[in-house]
Amino acid sequence: MTENDFDRTAHLWLEDGPNDMSDRALQAALDEIHVTRQRRARWPARRFTSMGNTARLAAGVAAIVVVAFVGINLISSGSGGVGGRVATPSPTPTPSPTPTPSPSPRALVVGRAVSLEAGTYVTADPFLSRVTFTVPAGWSGNLGGPYLADLGRSGDTGAVGFSIFDKVYADPCHFDRGLLNPAPGPAVDDLATALASLPGFNATPPTDVTIGGYSGKQLTLTAPTSVAGCTLAPGGTFRVWELPLGATGDISPGGRDRVWILDVDGQRLVIDTPAKPGQTAQASAEVQGILDSIRIAPIASPSPTPNPS
Repeated sequence: MTENDFDRTAHLWLEDGPNDMSDRALQAALDEIHVTRQRRARWPARRFTSMGNTARLAAGVAAIVVVAFVGINLISSGSGGVGGRVATPSPTPTPSPTPTPSPSPRALVVGRAVSLEAGTYVTADPFLSRVTFTVPAGWSGNLGGPYLADLGRSGDTGAVGFSIFDKVYADPCHFDRGLLNPAPGPAVDDLATALASLPGFNATPPTDVTIGGYSGKQLTLTAPTSVAGCTLAPGGTFRVWELPLGATGDISPGGRDRVWILDVDGQRLVIDTPAKPGQTAQASAEVQGILDSIRIAPIASPSPTPNPS
């Protein structure tokens, strides 16, 4: 093959030949370059004014080898650009919302009734059960000691009481007859039966109920409207029960009292909502809201208190 034939064939290969060089061909070319001995010239550098066809072909092949080598390195390194792998950004984690802690319930004041701001309260020590509840604005509260916690609505139109007792009056119409003897037994059913059997009162049959996670009985007591022939308690009320330190539970003539008797881990707890005739719908709704908010936990041992209840 003449030099012109070789030159023409090389140009055809460059223009119409393959666009990619196989790894094996590229590696062979690179091996050839690395094993060719490099000699230092012993003569002064000469300046060439022209390049022959054969030299131009050799330079073109060398350029193809360098470009292919650089391109393969870019592709294999995963860098960006045409044909390269584009780095996928890591997703930004969404921060979890920080839960807002619930405010701690405030304790009722021991020994005196105080106005309460709307919020959550608790019958703390010395009361024998830890009762947590929420009241709206316009209510007051009092922690009387280990046996009584009292809530009242402004205007005396609604009330909620928490008490512990085992003494029941024999006949609310005749205060002078004293307490029921013998006293009711320690069970929930014992106290429910005694209250449902009060002479002169209209009482609903005790039914099963659960409040604050504790089971018990519920009944409703309605006092007579007439007091003819009755010997009422001081203040003109029907006296129904008495607490260990002397406080009492009274109902006004014609009044109604819903009563829940619960067993709180062996401690009998009574919740009642006395209502006078004419109680407003708003007062009734607020009372029910307090009942619905009640949560109960036992207290292991009471602390002594000088305040009577």
